[in-house]
Amino acid sequence: MSNITRINPNLSSPLTEINIRADDITVQNPRLDNATVLNVTAKDFTNFSDGTILLDKYVVTDRLPVTSGEANIYVCEYDDEEYIAKIYNRKDAVKSEIVEKLKALDSPHIAKIYDTGEYNGMSVTILPYYRLGSLQGKRFTLKQLKRMVIPSVNDALQSLHNIGILHKDLKPANIMMLSSGKGVALIDFGISSVMDSGASMIITQSGWAPGYSAPESVAPKYLYLEESDYYSFGITLYELFCGYMPYKNFTKEEIMRLLEVDDLPYPEDMPQELQDLITGLTYKDLRNRNDLNNPNRRWTYDEVKKWLAGEKQPIPGGTSTAKIVEESSSKSSGSSFYKFDGKKYYDVNKLVPALAKNWLEGKKHLKRTLLSDFFKRFDPELASYCMDAEEEIKKGNNEDVTFWRLLYKLAPNVEEFFWKNKLYPSLQSFGQEILTKLRQSDMSDKNLWDEVFANRLLSQYLELHSQPKEVVNAVRSLETTNRDRRDGLISYYQTAYLLTGKKELQIEDKKFYTAEELAEHMNFLLDESTEAFENFSNKLIDNDNKLNEEFEAWLIALGKRDELNNWKQNLKTA
Repeated sequence: MSNITRINPNLSSPLTEINIRADDITVQNPRLDNATVLNVTAKDFTNFSDGTILLDKYVVTDRLPVTSGEANIYVCEYDDEEYIAKIYNRKDAVKSEIVEKLKALDSPHIAKIYDTGEYNGMSVTILPYYRLGSLQGKRFTLKQLKRMVIPSVNDALQSLHNIGILHKDLKPANIMMLSSGKGVALIDFGISSVMDSGASMIITQSGWAPGYSAPESVAPKYLYLEESDYYSFGITLYELFCGYMPYKNFTKEEIMRLLEVDDLPYPEDMPQELQDLITGLTYKDLRNRNDLNNPNRRWTYDEVKKWLAGEKQPIPGGTSTAKIVEESSSKSSGSSFYKFDGKKYYDVNKLVPALAKNWLEGKKHLKRTLLSDFFKRFDPELASYCMDAEEEIKKGNNEDVTFWRLLYKLAPNVEEFFWKNKLYPSLQSFGQEILTKLRQSDMSDKNLWDEVFANRLLSQYLELHSQPKEVVNAVRSLETTNRDRRDGLISYYQTAYLLTGKKELQIEDKKFYTAEELAEHMNFLLDESTEAFENFSNKLIDNDNKLNEEFEAWLIALGKRDELNNWKQNLKTA
């Protein structure tokens, strides 16, 4: 079967000449969190009968009632021992380099891969049979966590990271009880990755499990580090103690917003020492991650081991210089807050969003030197930022842009994106609002978008938050795009796709996530009715042979720019 998808090559419409190259038959469906959609060419293996032989020696004895979007799970026997056979619904479900590294790893806390192969073209992995099941739905006391879970998972993560593997999907469902009941083991390496060139950071967009994933691993950052596995470890411990996750009953979008701006809400009955451990494992600021002498960095193996040994160590964020020590407008040295807009603020990271929400009043505080006078009393560096901003405004520089830059200098940890009185929980939520309004033909915020683009605020924000250079450059190129009606709409769509990490095309009530899905739908319409096909095609291309703006931006987001340019060139020479 060729992996070239042609949209109705028999018709003469220019649309049908777009040749979209498919990378593979099996595609990951971004609508699902971790699951991979079934290969449409694959057989259904849910009805194995007892006695089926896998890899020429493992005899199937039972099917486990485990819900999985990526595989079916069977109990099998070989040489009087029971194993688990995981039959994936796609080829190469686990990267070969991951499999080879895991086969060579000997750790009681990581599921051993006994054998691998194929059955009717589908990947098969033979694993240990953990009869006591996973930790999902179970609760543990602090004593039980200390004895059984924490040491095992900490050792497992160190073993993985030492051979260059990031798990990327740590959660209770992927932690199995050992048959001895004295420890646990990690399973499920379907979305794991090998670290780039032995480094501790890679860029990825896969495997986002709502609530468990670290802030840096979600849009628009898509960074996954060793520390990201430990963040998931912290959330897992929270759930195992409480019986629920920190943000229960919240949507994925709400969780993503809360990840950026809120500290975890601990219940009153959680012991302080467990709160300290989870706080250390879920600390958000990673700027000091390589400075071992700086206590303000996320905890990993060494800190967890010290915690288990009862050693006292500083909690990251506990000694932040962002704490406000006195009120700017008070002559008394006994006050311990900054008063703004009728409220008291004890932390610069909370003051800055308040200044952004009341933009005009915040600028007044800056221009009247209230901010610089306040910071002079305890933080000369922050005071100097304020005084520099005051000078820029006096010289006639754009006071809104100057104020905007100052706020992020005062609190570089703040993830909210703001401009004037508009404040978004994250850059991703800003991109989502653009995408939603464009699809509703709502251009009420166009002036705001144009100001954000014209003042290069998006690329500056990404630079201030130490984002990868390629992401910054991609956004900067969009900021300089000519924003006439059509090119402007395309650049807005492209920006929204980039900031949200979404690559979905919406045509009326239908959404498409890959070029293959679109091609399949159009072929279906053509089989049903030529009129239905043409009506749908007219929504993608107009009489001037110009593509729908979202469609064009979507193709670019999918990496089809070269094919798109070739198609346009063919139209000119036709």
